[in-house]
Amino acid sequence: MIKNNFLLIISLIILNLSYSQSCNGDSNNDSIVNVLDIITAVTHVLEEDIISGIAYDNTDLNNDGSIDILDVIAITSLILNGASTCEDLDIPLDLSLGWEIQEDVSYFNYESLENTMDELSNLSSFYGIIVLHNGKIVGERYNNSGGIDVRYNIWSVTKSYISTLIGQAIDQGYLPNVNTTLNNVLSDDYDQDYLSEITLKNVLTMSTGYYDFYGYPYWFQQPTSNLVNMPYSFPNSFYYNNSACHLSSHILYYATGMTPMEFAEENLFPYIGIENPYWFSGYNGINDGSASLHLNLREMIKLGQLYLQNGYSGNEQILSTTFIQDATTFQINTGGFGYGYLWWLDNETYIAIGLGGQLIAVFPELNLVIGTNSLAYSSQSYQNQLFNYVLSVIPNLFY
Repeated sequence: MIKNNFLLIISLIILNLSYSQSCNGDSNNDSIVNVLDIITAVTHVLEEDIISGIAYDNTDLNNDGSIDILDVIAITSLILNGASTCEDLDIPLDLSLGWEIQEDVSYFNYESLENTMDELSNLSSFYGIIVLHNGKIVGERYNNSGGIDVRYNIWSVTKSYISTLIGQAIDQGYLPNVNTTLNNVLSDDYDQDYLSEITLKNVLTMSTGYYDFYGYPYWFQQPTSNLVNMPYSFPNSFYYNNSACHLSSHILYYATGMTPMEFAEENLFPYIGIENPYWFSGYNGINDGSASLHLNLREMIKLGQLYLQNGYSGNEQILSTTFIQDATTFQINTGGFGYGYLWWLDNETYIAIGLGGQLIAVFPELNLVIGTNSLAYSSQSYQNQLFNYVLSVIPNLFY
């Protein structure tokens, strides 16, 4: 009772005081620090546990990993003193809007970036590149069959999109968690005992043990019964497998009652500025979970920026920070790159990779995202060159 009365008194004292702010103290994530943030923090302290994501970090002002009376007092002090400790960079971009161009590029070696993009554009398999730094375009180039408005099959970059949709389905309670076995998320009885041995995490980490039984485009034309009855060995070892990965689309379909496209059009695409994309579909209208989403380069790279922003588009969090952390953290050894949840990992960098050189590479420590579009059936030599430019040459310009 004493604690409750004390918190109420604090709230009443500062009832008519407010200060515009975008980060520290903004408990309800409305970009204003005022009495509503005190009330939100108080409600959380009283064991309601209503604050999460960036708002949690905003409220935990003493960075002790919890929200308590000390944080409420600190928010009160912020308001009374009118102090701001946030920068514009802390405000997540509204990804439903178009990209801004960075006019002042004098802060990094822009001439070297221009030269690098010139070298890339001279390669016959190169179609396009876009470089985002601090959420703005600092470099963009197209050649051959590429172009700003050209939509193309992003191939296996689609996998990182389907992983995102699975994450949203978990966040929204359609799916329990990644450790649930497939017999609990596929609705019908397929007379396949193996489903009780493999988990959703196995699907997301390419470790189901299934053989890659169907080639392109036949895997997404198969009924669920065919996919779950593919030959298998044992789970938990990495094996890159389009047929098994496509099971993620079937899981999403049975969990939500929506095809991946329908679910994305409600929960993802509007928030990141993607309108009416083309996405191949097959059995029951279920979209290809391994490839076949068609986007232009400016659209495709939005996913990388969404992850860089901890799942936020503006003030709306559409994917939990927890899922992003797990998806972009080492989950299984591939013998080369690490692997998360349908994202490739290279140290702190995470990468979506599609056939021939379709890439989204995210460098969190640099606030940098690079996207490329290439000829789908480019040579291995071209892809090696592309990876060197994207993962080494260009990032080094921003250190």
